[in-house]
Amino acid sequence: MPTVDAISDLANRFTNDLELCRREDREFEIATELNEIADALSASKDPKIVSVDFQPMYNAVNHHCELYELVDRRTDCVVVRRGGLLSMVVKLNQNVALASAQELKFYFSFGSRPNVEKGTQAHLVVTGKTKIEKHHDDWDIRLVKESGKKATVEVQIPTDAPVGVWKVAAEVTLRNQAGERHLRRFDTHVYILFNPWNENDGTYLPEEKMRQEYVLSAVGTVFVGSYPHTRGRHWAFGQFDDAVLPACMLLLERSGVSAEARGDPVRMSRALSKMVNSNDDSGLLVGKWDGEYEDGRAPAKWLGSIEILEMYLRTRQSVKYGQCWVFAACLNTICRALGLPCRVVTNFASAHDTNISLSIDEYFDEDGDQIDAADRYVNPAGIRDSIWNFHVWNDVWMSRPDLPDGFGGWQVIDATPQETSDGSYQCGPASHEAIRQGRVDLKYDVPFVLAEVNADVVRWQKDDRAEGGFKKLATQTSSVGRLILTKKAGPVATGGFFKSDREDITWEYKPPEGTRAERVSILNAARRTRTARQVFDMPSEAKEDVTFQIEDRDQVPIGDNFSVTITATNTSSEVRTINVVMTCASMYYTGAKAHTIKRHDGELHLEPNQTKTMSMEVYYSDYYSKLVDHDLIKSIVICNVNETTQCWGGEDNLEVHKPDINIEVLGSAVEGKAVPIRVSFDNPIPLLLKECCLKLDGPGLMRPKTVPLENIAPKGKMNFEMNLYPKKAVEGTLIVQFNSRELCNLTGAKKISVASA
Repeated sequence: MPTVDAISDLANRFTNDLELCRREDREFEIATELNEIADALSASKDPKIVSVDFQPMYNAVNHHCELYELVDRRTDCVVVRRGGLLSMVVKLNQNVALASAQELKFYFSFGSRPNVEKGTQAHLVVTGKTKIEKHHDDWDIRLVKESGKKATVEVQIPTDAPVGVWKVAAEVTLRNQAGERHLRRFDTHVYILFNPWNENDGTYLPEEKMRQEYVLSAVGTVFVGSYPHTRGRHWAFGQFDDAVLPACMLLLERSGVSAEARGDPVRMSRALSKMVNSNDDSGLLVGKWDGEYEDGRAPAKWLGSIEILEMYLRTRQSVKYGQCWVFAACLNTICRALGLPCRVVTNFASAHDTNISLSIDEYFDEDGDQIDAADRYVNPAGIRDSIWNFHVWNDVWMSRPDLPDGFGGWQVIDATPQETSDGSYQCGPASHEAIRQGRVDLKYDVPFVLAEVNADVVRWQKDDRAEGGFKKLATQTSSVGRLILTKKAGPVATGGFFKSDREDITWEYKPPEGTRAERVSILNAARRTRTARQVFDMPSEAKEDVTFQIEDRDQVPIGDNFSVTITATNTSSEVRTINVVMTCASMYYTGAKAHTIKRHDGELHLEPNQTKTMSMEVYYSDYYSKLVDHDLIKSIVICNVNETTQCWGGEDNLEVHKPDINIEVLGSAVEGKAVPIRVSFDNPIPLLLKECCLKLDGPGLMRPKTVPLENIAPKGKMNFEMNLYPKKAVEGTLIVQFNSRELCNLTGAKKISVASA
C-alpha cells in the first residue's frame, strides 16, 4: 500500500489534471481514484491535507481579474491583486476544528530565495480568529467557516507585496499534541498584481472610468502621422490573453530586478522600459529603422501585442522588429497585465536632444547650406539632434514616495532605445509635474523628456570670429511638442481618422506655448544644465526683414498630385534677393530622409514691401515608388537672403492617405455561435495587387490570424467573408489590416457586441 504522502501527491496531480481528463471522458475513473485516495488518508489518525481549492474564478471576480484567460483555461493558476483577500477551501482527512484540534499553516513564497524580512515570504497560522486584524501592508489570515472536513480561510495580501508568481504550501499537525507533520506543496501559480482599486496601493487610481480604460481596456488607439494631420491606428493590447502574464514573468526574470523590488512601481516600470527593447538584455523587441526587415516583420505590419509576446515566450528570443509605437503598445500591454495603469502617448514634432542642451541645434555653413551632423570637422562634437514627426511612449500612474510631495500621478516611461540612462537603454519614470516645472534635478530622465516636448530649435552659422566657431542665428521656441495625444477614456472610435477618441494632453506636459509660464519652465531647466546655459545665454545675431510662409497641405489621397508653395514678403525698404531650395522627400517617422522625390532651385527678387510666391509640382509618378512606412512626405524650403545673414527654413509634413477597410457583421453575434463578417475595400491605384493577405485580431472575439488572398485587379474591389467564433459575451473590437507587395497598411476596425446564448 502506498504511503500517505505518496497518496497525497497523487491526489494533487490528479486534481490539477482533471480538466484534461474530462476531455478524454475519464471523469468516472478519476473520481474513483480520488475517492480511494481520500479513503486512504482518512485511515490515518493524524490530520492530513487532502486538497486545497484556490477558487480561481471566485477570487478573480473579487479582484477585478475575471477577464484573464489563465483563470478560465488553466486549473493551476490564480490571478489576484495585492491588498485584497484570497479565499481558499481546505479539505482534511478528518473533521475540521482548527481552533482546538488541528493547527493549520500556510507558506507563501516569492523568488528563488524567499525571505520574511525582505517581504518575499510569509508564514500564516490559522488560529481560529474570524477577523483580519493586521495593517494593510502585512500578511494576515482569518477563518471564515468550518463544515465537516472542510474549512474556508481568507488571506490578506499586503498592499506592497512583490508582483509576480507566488508559490503556496500548507501544513497541518495536531494542536498541542505530538504527531506527524503533514506538509503539502502546490503546483498552483498564484499571480499577485498591482491593485489600482486599493487606495493603499502605490498605483491607486481614484476614478473607475479611468481604471476601466487604463487597466482593463484590451483594445486602443495609437496616434501617428505628422502635425497637424494626425490619425489613429488601432491596436489590440490583449493583456488578458493566456500568453501575456507568463511572458511578463519571463521578462521580469531576465530584467535583473530583485524579487523584493518587484513591489515598487517605480523600479518595476523603469525595468520594463528596459526589457521591452533588446539593446541591453534579451528583451522583447529588436528595434530597426532602416526599412530593411526581410529577416523579421516590418513594424508597421504588427496589429497587436499578443503575437509578439507569444512568439517571445515560445522562442525565448527577441522578436524582430519594432519601432516606437510597437515598443509603446507592447509596454502598455505588459503594464496593464500587471495591474499598473498605463496609456499610450504620442508627441508630434518630438525632439531628440542628444547632449542635454534642451535645444535642437541645426548648423549652417557660411553660404547658408545646412551642415550634415555626421561631419565632425565642422559640426561641434558631431551632435545629431533631430525632430521626429512623432514619437510614442507611455504614461504610467503611481505615487512617487522617492520625490518631494506633489510629483506623483502620471509618469513618462519610454521603451524605445534612444539614449542610455544609468548605463542602460531605459527611460523614466519621469514625473509630469517635474517636466512641467522644468525640475531636471528630479529623477528619472526629466531633462530628456522635457527636451522632447519643449526644446527650442536653435540655428547656428559657421563664423570663425565667434566663440566655438559658430554664431547663433535664430531661435524657434514653438516648433517642438506641437501636440501631445492619447486615447481618452471610453469607446474606441472607428472610421475616418478616429478623432472622436483622442484627448489632447499637451497642457499636462507644459504650460501653453509662448506664455510666460512656459518660458519660465524651460529657462528654469536651462539654469540647472551646463550645456543648456551655454545655448540660452547666447544672443541671436540674425537680421530678419523678410517673412516666409510655406503652404500647409492636408492629407493627399494616394494617386493625387500636390504642390509645394512658398510665399516671401520683403518688409524692408531695400531690395532683397533670395536663393530658394525646395526639396520633397519620403520620410521615416523619425524625421530621417528615406528617398528624395523632387528638388527645385530658384531665386526670388523682391522690391521693398513686395510679396512673391514660388511653387514646385509633385506628381503621383514622382512619389509612389518612394514611399516608406507611414507614407510620410516632408517638403523643405531653405531660403537665404543674399544681402543679410538671414537664413530661413520651413517645412510641411503630409501623409499620403489610403482608403479604410470596411467591415460588416452579416448576422447576429451570439457566444458560441458563428458570426459571419465581410471585409472589403476599393483598390485606389491602377496596379494589380499581388501577394495579398489580411491580418485580423480582436481580443475576446478571436486570436490573431493571417489569411492569404487572391490578387486584386487594378482599381478593383476586394471582398472577403469569414466567420468569427466568440466563446463569451463581450463588447469587442475587431481590427483588420491589409498588405500586398504594391499597397500596404490599409486598416479598419469594427465594434462587435456579442450577446449571451
